[in-house]
Amino acid sequence: MLTEFNSSAFEFICLNMRETDKVEVFGMLAHDSPLQLAHEASYLIRNKGRSRIGWSDRTKRPAAMAAFTEDWPGMWSVWMFGTDDFKDCAIELVRWFRHEAKDILTVCKGHRLQCDSRYDHEEAHRMIKAFGAIEESRLRAYGKDGADYIRFVWLNGENDAVLKPHFTRAA
Repeated sequence: MLTEFNSSAFEFICLNMRETDKVEVFGMLAHDSPLQLAHEASYLIRNKGRSRIGWSDRTKRPAAMAAFTEDWPGMWSVWMFGTDDFKDCAIELVRWFRHEAKDILTVCKGHRLQCDSRYDHEEAHRMIKAFGAIEESRLRAYGKDGADYIRFVWLNGENDAVLKPHFTRAA
């Protein structure tokens, strides 16, 4: 189940983030505080973005979040992270992500979506590439611990086909 963004569910996710996401996300921040992350991200999402909270049907708790925030006109950052129950709502978040990305690139006249991911977060890379993102650059020594990050992008009209409805006709 997906719900609109709400602060208490988001705080729960930040406080219970799975280890791989925690290393990646806090590697790009000046702090390691889950509550500060929740506060800072809530401000950006509520004022300059859109988001959904994914819930685990099994545990009945918040399991993951996905968000887009517009950093400046036409350029949007993509975020997605969760708890150890992330997989319980991944398919629903993927569907929501595709719909919103399409809307941002067409209706909102976005020209770029981007996502930075730690070099060793293989699961995230597989998902990002499955969405059609391309690796634009390697950000060397980008993390506060000196870790490399990879910048993935979707550019309107170039590599956005996977975000649009499509089908293949049988021969």
